[in-house]
Amino acid sequence: MQLKFYLLSGLFLLSFLGGNSEILVLISCPTAQPLAEQNCRALRENLRQQQLAAAFPQDYVIKVHIMYELFNYWTLLDALPHLQGQTRLLNAHTEWIIWCQHNTHVSSLRVLLEQLQQQNSQELAYYGHALYDAEATIVHHFAHYKNPTWFPYPMLSAGIIFTGPLLRSLAELVAINASKRHSEFAIDAAHELARYLFDNLSPNASGKLKAPYNSVNGKGGAEDGTDGQMLQHKIILKSAAYICPRANVSPSLSSPSSASLSPKTTDVPCLLHAKPETSPTVLPADLVANGRKVVETASCLHTTSSHMYFAIKTCAKFHKERIPIIERTWAPDARQRKYYSDVADASIPTESTGIPNVETGHCAKTLAILQLSLKDISEQMKWAERQGQGRQSIRWLVVVDDDTLLSVPRLSALLSCYNHSAHIYLGERYGYRLYASDGFNYLTGGAGIVFSLPLARLIVKRCSCPTIAAPDDMVLGYCLHALGVPALHSPAFHQARPQDYSPTLLQLIPPISFHKLEHTQPVHTYRHWLGGAYDNTSLGLTPGAAARATTSNYDLGLLKMHVASGFEAASKHLDL
Repeated sequence: MQLKFYLLSGLFLLSFLGGNSEILVLISCPTAQPLAEQNCRALRENLRQQQLAAAFPQDYVIKVHIMYELFNYWTLLDALPHLQGQTRLLNAHTEWIIWCQHNTHVSSLRVLLEQLQQQNSQELAYYGHALYDAEATIVHHFAHYKNPTWFPYPMLSAGIIFTGPLLRSLAELVAINASKRHSEFAIDAAHELARYLFDNLSPNASGKLKAPYNSVNGKGGAEDGTDGQMLQHKIILKSAAYICPRANVSPSLSSPSSASLSPKTTDVPCLLHAKPETSPTVLPADLVANGRKVVETASCLHTTSSHMYFAIKTCAKFHKERIPIIERTWAPDARQRKYYSDVADASIPTESTGIPNVETGHCAKTLAILQLSLKDISEQMKWAERQGQGRQSIRWLVVVDDDTLLSVPRLSALLSCYNHSAHIYLGERYGYRLYASDGFNYLTGGAGIVFSLPLARLIVKRCSCPTIAAPDDMVLGYCLHALGVPALHSPAFHQARPQDYSPTLLQLIPPISFHKLEHTQPVHTYRHWLGGAYDNTSLGLTPGAAARATTSNYDLGLLKMHVASGFEAASKHLDL
């Protein structure tokens, strides 16, 4: 059999001539994040080496493609029209699509294809490692709120496998009805994919769900997972034993030439699994030796808390309730911190922003905090220089809420490999109306947002608020989108509480932040999930300090109006 190898931009093909079946291995890769891009290229090269070294089970054309997550491609749904349309990677001959992330590992592509041969490629189905919610959560739009524990959604970093018919049907549906979403907000691509499939396609021959299927007896239903007959008319993730959250691979399978699995084998090894992210608490080996900095790499710069300025947004009614929690947990690691409030309180101390407190949004207050923080940073640097201490090197401005818990050491290590002299906007990314021309990505304020100082100065100069109570994080995201600054996502930041996320995901990527204190034990969260060791007991917690928190219900009317009116010219101030 003749073998041909093709290397194209972001894509290589390995063609065993004579076969019409195609396998698409897609690597979804974040942009503007060098370490993730290195992982994507390494995965592609590993797959190429496996294909060159192994004898595959039948005639295949295998496509391996790196898809960069431009704008809205990270949602997965919004990337499908691109794959089927412009690139034509997804076509009538595609039998299987193996969807990987930058931190997915494929231990044996050949054995994986042998496993897929035992499954029906013409079925409308998809396979992965199933995750489940323990309770209804805001990050999943409170889906199946009566009983969310039955609904499976895939662990993206472990990899997902789609049949060709399913992904083609899904791509066609998204292309003709892009706005049919449960919410205008994109948060968790994996859960939103699973819910979209569940609600809009059925496993019949055509795949299209022409009309809602009603429960026969009127009791229960798909909403709470109790109506088995109804669920037969739905597409639900199929859990695959060979797709795992972590490595559990036999050494014999680490080589492409390993023996094939018997179809009757019950102990299936992990053929696809997620690779743990490099622990943010550990710096690269060439940065640290014996506890001391030795040398800095070309791409990473040793960063500590002394290089970060923490601006903490608070208000008078939470001074006694929330600030003691911060002081007892992560504050000792954040020496350069300041509390910005609606009133000045010398006993803490807090600095007044001059902006009255509002119940939601806080846009004007956040912009005032950025201005005051930059002024304070400048004064600190000048003072240090006058004292003969050299120019103090504050590189980053971190803006957080007063109910945000942080791991400062992990954040320091993460920032070591970002260029502080560039326009860096880093945190947890959400999307708003990403299926439409007026959509944009933004970073959630509660998870904490990291700004490089050049970017903070640009924001103060070019961005403004439509109203005092406009949603600050969304306004900043829209403004920076207009200015061409991407929202850089790190899965270590969290807008919600630990119980709102799968423990499997939290164990894979050491968390940097959590938000909201209600129904939590903040000190336990800090110690257990954020690796905290400090406990400043000199500041006592007030009774019920962690029992209350406010819920923001943003009025996006003004924001929509400004989005619809289009962006201002680049030379003008962006009034949002």
